[in-house]
Amino acid sequence: MIGLLLAILLGQALPLGPDDLMPPPPPEAPRRTRHARGTDVERMRALWAEDPPLPALREAAVALILAEPERAQAMLTRVRLAGWLPELRLLVERRLNRAESVDLGTAADPTSLAPVGIDTDNDVRYQARATWDLGRIVFNPDELAVLGEGLRAADARREIESLIIRLTFERRRLKVDSASADDSDMPSGSRRDLRIAEIEAELDALTGGAFTRLARRHPAEGH
Repeated sequence: MIGLLLAILLGQALPLGPDDLMPPPPPEAPRRTRHARGTDVERMRALWAEDPPLPALREAAVALILAEPERAQAMLTRVRLAGWLPELRLLVERRLNRAESVDLGTAADPTSLAPVGIDTDNDVRYQARATWDLGRIVFNPDELAVLGEGLRAADARREIESLIIRLTFERRRLKVDSASADDSDMPSGSRRDLRIAEIEAELDALTGGAFTRLARRHPAEGH
């Protein structure tokens, strides 16, 4: 390039080299310093500081559909203990009986009245019986039904927790995009805000209102 400029200024034709025909390199993009990256991370953490804890949201959602692991374990324990309880039978039997008798007078005393005798019986019997099934003590067939219910509850718990996790992190990504977006792009910003509000309403419904209760409106007070 320097040779070309000198040739133009001096009015002389000089041979062009390969370096003179190449376009100038593009300007280098400014590199982000470590301090800038640290500032972005701190800003993202500040945006997430108002979010309720994710384990608390998962626990609230699982409790709302009655799929806690403790519930299934308690049901299995009760079924196993039920085999040790006997089968009780109570019986109450009452018997009523009435007997009548007539005594005729003798010829020696014709004026005597013939007495009439009446006898009644009122008996009550109580019976109690306890029966143990030794086979149910070793293995209770109801355990199979309880295990099936526990597996279905585990599937439901896994699905609801996965949905809570996906919605929570999608909301966080949208909040980061909204904070770093240009203010002049109003349509995109409105769509992000609308999606954030939709996710918050869905999280609140899935957790039975726990999202609103656990949200920290003033994060500075918690630190």
